[in-house]
Parts: sequence; C-alpha cells; structure tokens
Amino acid sequence: MYPRSEWIGQVAICNLYKNDVHKAFIYSAVISVIIVAINSVLRIVIVKLIEWVGEDTYSEQLSSITNVVFYAQFLNTGLLLPLISGNLTEHEPKLVTKYMNGKYYDYVPVWYDEVGRKIF
Repeated sequence: MYPRSEWIGQVAICNLYKNDVHKAFIYSAVISVIIVAINSVLRIVIVKLIEWVGEDTYSEQLSSITNVVFYAQFLNTGLLLPLISGNLTEHEPKLVTKYMNGKYYDYVPVWYDEVGRKIF
C-alpha cells in the first residue's frame, strides 16, 4: 500500500487528467457545433444569393444551389480542418506553408481521434 502522501499526489494527478479529458471533449464538441453552424449559415447565404442572381429554370437554380453549397461545405469541413491541424512547414511553397504549423506531421492514431472526430 502507498503512503498517504503519495496516494494524495496520485489522486491529484488523476483529477488533472480527468479535467483535461473533460476539457478536450468539450472543446471538440464546441468546435463541431461551430462547424455545423457555419455550414448552416453558408447554406442559407448561398441559397439567398443564387435566388437573387436567378437562373433561367427552377432546376438550374436548384442545381447551382446544390453545387455551390457542396463546394463551400466541403472546403469548410473537409479541407480546412486537416490543413489547420497539419504541419506543412517542410513543404513548398514556403510562402503559404509556413503558416500551416499544426501539431500533426502525418496521420497518426491521435490525429484520427482529434481531427477525424471533428470531421465526422
């Protein structure tokens, strides 16, 4: 059995870990909600803009709305998250990639847990 002082230290470490796990879960959930909110606003704005511009037929209008909403949401969700979390400082062009200094150099299991969960 551990001495009492050592046991108290272990409990403090466990509490820190538990708090960190809760914070990470909350941050992940908040980011997911923000992404969904941004995608919803994008969709509404795009629909209004395309309706304002107008198309010759209703089916052309629906086709334009579908395509533009898809591209906007794909860029927002499918490309921005991996680019922001990835570390691309070793790649060209340095003018652009020097700002992409996330913590992941490659797809590792932790990447799937953190970034993949947000994308999902």
